[in-house]
Amino acid sequence: MKNRFLILVILLTVTLLVMTGCTRSATRAPRATATPEGGIPFPVSTQSQIMVDILAGTQTAQSQQASAPIVESTQAPATGGVELTQAPTSAPPATFPTATPGVPATYTIQVDEFPFCIARRFDVNPGDLLAINGLDMDSYVLPGFVLTLPKDSAYIGERSLKAHPTDYTVQDGDTIGKIACSFGDVNPYNIYAVNGLEQGSALTAGQVLHIP
Repeated sequence: MKNRFLILVILLTVTLLVMTGCTRSATRAPRATATPEGGIPFPVSTQSQIMVDILAGTQTAQSQQASAPIVESTQAPATGGVELTQAPTSAPPATFPTATPGVPATYTIQVDEFPFCIARRFDVNPGDLLAINGLDMDSYVLPGFVLTLPKDSAYIGERSLKAHPTDYTVQDGDTIGKIACSFGDVNPYNIYAVNGLEQGSALTAGQVLHIP
């Protein structure tokens, strides 16, 4: 009888010890795991979709930025001062008006041209040209900007920057507009005409042009 009671007590004691151990294991807080340096603090199963969303948002922002019009002030080349910025959708083809006596009512800026160049070319006062177009010395004008040319105005000083007629050897990066502006009072149309070139013709480094 005593042996049975002793065995029963032992069994109850063991059972209580086992139940106590299970309860402690189940209620213990999980051990925290450090996020790897540079890792993403969310479950791995969701990383792919989140990265897709981030990439889509980035591409949308870049697209909106690329499609927005650009208007800014920058420093123009040292030879031309500083002009008004206007952002055309693309550079217009080089089309220069026929060189005829007198001053045209308007002129569209071509690649490598600037208002002071146009003032020399058409013998108008640079100050009058800036004023009539609402520009100032801190303005920068891009190709495609349409200038209104003043009447009854004359350039003050020497219009010619280089002696001509002469021959000129084309350099890398040259355009007819750039060459004409470098001479000051030369019309690009005349350069095309005397050299038998169509307007917009590509220039090649080493090509020799006659400057009228």
